[in-house]
Amino acid sequence: MGVTFLQANLNHSARAQDLLLQSMAEWDLDVAVVAEPYAVPSLPHWAGDLGGLVAIVARPGAAPPLAIKKRGNGFVVAVRGEYAIIGVYFSPNRDLPALERFLDALGPEIRRLAPLKVFVAGDFNAKSTAWGNPATEPKGRKVEEWALAAGLSLLNRGTAHTCVRRTGGSVV
Repeated sequence: MGVTFLQANLNHSARAQDLLLQSMAEWDLDVAVVAEPYAVPSLPHWAGDLGGLVAIVARPGAAPPLAIKKRGNGFVVAVRGEYAIIGVYFSPNRDLPALERFLDALGPEIRRLAPLKVFVAGDFNAKSTAWGNPATEPKGRKVEEWALAAGLSLLNRGTAHTCVRRTGGSVV
């Protein structure tokens, strides 16, 4: 039996966080990776990064428990059973060289987690046709190259915008 995952960006909204937790319960989801959570509670089934930018939440009371392995600025690593989960948030206000440094820091974490099944999810704020955006931008190309070098497979499907704003939209 597999583990069910969900990824969401909550834009620091309390209502969105409540809806996420309700959705996890209704859909019987095991783990969610949450970019820009409203808050990261001090509970054993929550794991957050150092700056409150990203969190991993497991279904309360579910076994196996969530074990935090590492926290950084914009990322958190946790293990649950045979899965290593890396939650990521990279601000759209940061430039390409900063993204390159960020990805360089994550690469060794992925290698250290072998032989576990590694699941990386979050919001890189990088656009690429590989995950459904109409065009690829430099940050998107860099994330594509990094994921390929790390041996990761893309699980995103579809082209519907998951973020819609007055200035445009994107597919997370």
